[in-house]
Amino acid sequence: MSGNEIQKQLDCFYSQNQLEQAYQFLLQELQNAMDKEDDLIVLMLLSELIGYYRVTAQFQYGNMIVNQALKILKAKNLEETVHGATTFINIATLYRVQGKYQEALQFYKKTEKIYKNLLSEKDERYSAFYNNLSLLYQEMGDYHQALDCALKALQMISKLDNCEIEQAITYTNLSQMYFSLKDTINGKQCLQKAIYLFEKYAPNDPHYFAALSALGQSYYLSENYQKAIYIYDDVLEKIENVFGKNKDYQTVFMNRKKVQELLEKPVKGLEVCQKYYEVYGQKMITEKFGHYQKYMAIGLFGFGSECLGYDDIISQDHDYGPGFCIWLPEDIYQEIGQSLQEEYDKLPQEFMGLKRIQSHHGSGRVGVFSIDSFFQQFLYKIPSTLEEWLYIDENALLACTNGYIFNDFYGEVTRIREKLSYYPEDIRIKKIVRAIAKMAQSGQYNYARCMKRHDDVAASLALNEFVDQTLSVIYLLNKKYKPYYKWSFYGLRDCFILGDLQEYLKQLILLPTQSQHWNENINTINTNDEKVVIIEKICQRVVMELYKQSLTQHLDDFLDNHTIDMMNLIHDKKIKAKHIMEG
Repeated sequence: MSGNEIQKQLDCFYSQNQLEQAYQFLLQELQNAMDKEDDLIVLMLLSELIGYYRVTAQFQYGNMIVNQALKILKAKNLEETVHGATTFINIATLYRVQGKYQEALQFYKKTEKIYKNLLSEKDERYSAFYNNLSLLYQEMGDYHQALDCALKALQMISKLDNCEIEQAITYTNLSQMYFSLKDTINGKQCLQKAIYLFEKYAPNDPHYFAALSALGQSYYLSENYQKAIYIYDDVLEKIENVFGKNKDYQTVFMNRKKVQELLEKPVKGLEVCQKYYEVYGQKMITEKFGHYQKYMAIGLFGFGSECLGYDDIISQDHDYGPGFCIWLPEDIYQEIGQSLQEEYDKLPQEFMGLKRIQSHHGSGRVGVFSIDSFFQQFLYKIPSTLEEWLYIDENALLACTNGYIFNDFYGEVTRIREKLSYYPEDIRIKKIVRAIAKMAQSGQYNYARCMKRHDDVAASLALNEFVDQTLSVIYLLNKKYKPYYKWSFYGLRDCFILGDLQEYLKQLILLPTQSQHWNENINTINTNDEKVVIIEKICQRVVMELYKQSLTQHLDDFLDNHTIDMMNLIHDKKIKAKHIMEG
């Protein structure tokens, strides 16, 4: 049989997955060629055997065939011929699969030298060679060399006629180089080109299913899990229709299962935003504004439940999704702020299945800002005196200190946040005094007076004030800024000190009216009222913690009786002279 006839018969066996028949055919034809002393056919068959042993992972036999083929090449002076190059490629590929990378590279280099001496640059064998060499460099971790080889292969294939399938395969290989270099955009573009060619020219080719699976993998890597699931489902259906639930089907199925598990795992908004920056923002900044990076800080803090780590599925309806802030000194902002914002706006709008939805009141939460203007939207100025600290809005302080800083090359944003990290001790004491005075006034005094008057509405308002002031005290004792009302109760789970009072506070809110216990003129603490009992328990726990932190020297149950002594702990004369309720 001629070489072409042998190759045609082998292709037939392989297309029907008849590996054993192909192997027996190779052995028989090899014997026939050796009997005829047809060296070129012998070399061809030895090369095919090397490929067979590679595919079936019988590396020991493959290495034995390599030695035999090399002896024939040397004995017949065929080492510098195209036949020799074909043998070298098969040897190199066998070594690559075994992880013998340097040996493989040596034979690829020999092949390249022969091709350059004997083949036209338009010869289609060049493209197959560079595709194989690209895979070797990829496995060696040299992604830049791998990319260069894949681009060479694509350039050569693009000049050939009727090579659309080879072009599609090359685009698929090229995409993997880009993904390895974290160039997600070019990687996806290559896969989309490959998929277009496969759909048009070879919709049942296994390489097409591999390209689709790689696209699903790319969405998985960029953490767009929902999109990855959609693509995996499409691949599974296509593989099953053509090949059944074969090994490739099982591999894709397991990848889909892994993504589904991640999709069901709750992901916090801050985590989404940080990964969005790492996948897209970091590359944009380095490539287009690398000279200015040393002036930048990148992160996310401010208003929004995700900045507190309290976001959930309900939070995703507005002002939520992928995004981050870039902060610059004022002079640098004036120089590049607009162009940097324009590049920021070009980043993908969807990430990990989320797309940012901005409400009318939610502008200015992400994007490019000067450091001064960003902090000024929360604070009129950075406090420098204790009096400024006393009157500053607590929600604004929390907005300035929550969230994460992903990178701070310049350091100014971190310095400001550290300065604002918590109240000076004199201010903390003053605010505790105010809060416990209001707890005593609303809960230990006015709630009972309102109930004696049978004014349930006023009693409820007094109770709400007591709960709010108790929350303030708990955060102050933990040295944490209190979130605004929507999250202040929820945030108690992060309070190590008195966080367990959460259950008492919940009972106060949910218990029905206790008006039935106020029909008589009661002059003492009405322990028939369940809410009164809970109020007193809460106040006792607060007093114990004040004593524990050396903020009081006695254990009187009535909170107001601790305020004067606590005011005396304040060192600053101006703050000490303030009214108890001030601040």
